Amino acid sequence: MVSTSNDGIMSEYLIKYALVKSGERERPTELLETLYISERFQAGDDLKSVRERYDHALWNGVPASEIERRLAALDDFMKDLARNRAAMWGLT
Repeated sequence: MVSTSNDGIMSEYLIKYALVKSGERERPTELLETLYISERFQAGDDLKSVRERYDHALWNGVPASEIERRLAALDDFMKDLARNRAAMWGLT
């Protein structure tokens, strides 16, 4: 089932992020999509429409150092989100 609420969509991306981070293969395309979606979530955008319009080409021209900085921020955000979701779901 595909979520349509912002919280539901972010939960899907949280799981996707955990799978990518724990996997043996690098998945930069999935990490960049997750980065973009999480930044839009934090900005308060409607994730359903953001996800529908996402195009990997938006990363063209973004310096690698900027992407690395933003990926580090994504890691911190996802850790906080995981803790908050675990508490909300009664897992802590």
